[in-house]
Amino acid sequence: MDAHFFRTLTGELEENLKGRRVEKIFAPADGVWTFALQSKGGKEYLLFRPAKSVGLLFLSRVKPVNPPSPPSQVMWLRKRLAGRRLFEAHHDWINLRVAFTLSPWKQRDKYRYLLLDMKKGVSLIHELPPGFPAPVSWPTYEQTRSSDEIWREFPQISPPLRKKLNTLSESEGKDLLSRLEHGITDKFYISEKKGELTAPRVWSNPQMTEQVYHSASEAASVYGEKVLFPVMERMENAEQRSTLKSGKKKYKKIFRRIEQEEERLNALLARKIEAEALQAEMYRLKDLRELDKVTVTHPEHGEMEVKLDPLLTPTENMEKIFRFAAKAQRGFRHMERRRQEVEAEHEQFLKANLMPSADKDRKKKNVEIPSKYKNIAAALFISSDGFLMIRGKNSKANHEILSKVSSVFDYWFHVQGGPGSHVILKRDHPSQEVPEQTLREAAVLAALKSYRTNDSKADVMCALVKDVRKVKGWAHGQVAVDSVLQNLHVDIDQSLETKLAKK
Repeated sequence: MDAHFFRTLTGELEENLKGRRVEKIFAPADGVWTFALQSKGGKEYLLFRPAKSVGLLFLSRVKPVNPPSPPSQVMWLRKRLAGRRLFEAHHDWINLRVAFTLSPWKQRDKYRYLLLDMKKGVSLIHELPPGFPAPVSWPTYEQTRSSDEIWREFPQISPPLRKKLNTLSESEGKDLLSRLEHGITDKFYISEKKGELTAPRVWSNPQMTEQVYHSASEAASVYGEKVLFPVMERMENAEQRSTLKSGKKKYKKIFRRIEQEEERLNALLARKIEAEALQAEMYRLKDLRELDKVTVTHPEHGEMEVKLDPLLTPTENMEKIFRFAAKAQRGFRHMERRRQEVEAEHEQFLKANLMPSADKDRKKKNVEIPSKYKNIAAALFISSDGFLMIRGKNSKANHEILSKVSSVFDYWFHVQGGPGSHVILKRDHPSQEVPEQTLREAAVLAALKSYRTNDSKADVMCALVKDVRKVKGWAHGQVAVDSVLQNLHVDIDQSLETKLAKK
């Protein structure tokens, strides 16, 4: 997530969430958190997926489906966070972190802050970490344009921002940097190219198709729902979950080995000061032998004790330490390249597993059928626009497609006034629009497997799955519908099943 977008987003969230109670916590998928919030007009959910480049933080009215048994980390967090209110936020936006002050817990000095860290995840902390928030310094416009590596010293000057600056005149570039420095952002852009979305940013990219929003929260919600829900649907596949889990574990080990090597090199490099201190006093040490340590004074760092190899002379010890320090400096250059390579590989891995596949081939009917449909007596169809539709073959299947394979934002179809099969039209995310032709095709499929099958026309209900309830004590397939989106009056085409059946 872009730091400048994160800065504005967390500012808006602070105003929105202040004083609201966290009612419950869920983990619908590995690395995804849901915080159910007190809200007027129905529940609202704060969804959080930590990941530096493809991280998500947004509010939604849609609650993701949760596993039947919550992980131990969720239960731990529920006991310490549920029922507490959120207050002022502490923004460390340059490091993609925000900490919300919490209402007191039973132990008043414990778990005083909820920390959301895009790089490390969720934690409850007693005190804010040292240096939180980190001080923010800004480069000049000239520095920004002259150095490809400026993001290392100034993380807010990201490569995409530099790419944008390269397309602007000097006056326009300076104006953009000035507005970003002062936090003046009033437009937010989500770009799309070849069916792939880019994370929201505070600058435009005229070379791509863009949607413009005047609220960071709105942009975050639109982007978050479009990205998260399709990925969670895909993650229901055990193989996909395993790939993500093993990949995360693999990169965690690699980064840890890099850190350990950097720690070792740092220790070698730190001894250069000891060698300099030995060099400064070599006039009195050079004739000494078999020393295992010596006390010397460095011209800048003062008195220190230096451990020596007693088999070597002081001069040989000094030369050896200098030699290892020089080796450490060379090693750092290698480790820097290695870290960059691994970070790039890690980013590509996360994008491949935490971003939905592009929709550019939807019309080619290459929809993948999840394995969870295999044991359900259901017929599968692909609409003319490439949407997956599921129709139950019996009352048990009608119950199962509603309870096991549908999301709350999917569409449900059933003929009016009598018995018939349920049809579920799958959507990728809550805001996805479905063409009229696909809606009518789903309605016809529902009519074809109903008491109206031999009629020329039929009336079919369409509702959101979240508004269709299974009632305790009722037979399989019998439901109550709280709200109907629309009633479709359709011509029944007997050949439609054959045309749309999933091969």
